Amino acid sequence: MHVRSLALERPRRSRLALIGAAVALAVLAWATLAVPAHARATAAGTVRLDGVRTTLTTDPATTTLLFSAGIIPLPVSPTSVVPTTHAARYTFPVTGGAVNAKSLAGRITHSGGIVLAQRTNANGWKALSLTKFTIVISKAPHLTALVNGKTRATIATLDLSKAKITRIAKQGRAYVSVAGVTVNLNTTAVDAINTTFGTSLTAPVDLGTARVLARVAQ
Repeated sequence: MHVRSLALERPRRSRLALIGAAVALAVLAWATLAVPAHARATAAGTVRLDGVRTTLTTDPATTTLLFSAGIIPLPVSPTSVVPTTHAARYTFPVTGGAVNAKSLAGRITHSGGIVLAQRTNANGWKALSLTKFTIVISKAPHLTALVNGKTRATIATLDLSKAKITRIAKQGRAYVSVAGVTVNLNTTAVDAINTTFGTSLTAPVDLGTARVLARVAQ
């Protein structure tokens, strides 16, 4: 992560305790997904997904940096967040998606998201919302989000070099877990943060590690 110095007021400890410690955004990858052999596919060779969740454990250094700038990452329902050691873990529900049974190209959609908020004075706030994440599975896996409820943009790249893939069968359903995915905010996301909050971040910014747990539709 490359960051230029920030001369900004450190937020109160009570704010840190309020939401744990966390960083904005997030999400995972599916590019090396190994679909279980018994998963059903459509005539076109597409495997549908219908749950479950993506989790992101934030990078402690980035978490500290955001809080030092007075930026609070708040979950958008039904996203949840719990504190971890020096960071936080966000959970984003998977709402659906589909991948090609052979090439694995496709998309995974989510509900919820994150709002980055910064108090400007007694009555005002600055905010940047990133919601309805979509994982795009391609030769260059990446994450898109709806920015401020208006425009969908690519906000992060996904590094799968250390990913661990596990296939799971439980109660007659097929699942696939992809863990150890590194998530990096790209220039588009970092520029949006700098413009909104007056920070001086330099892309890429390491958000942390993500895990996808997806259920194959029946």
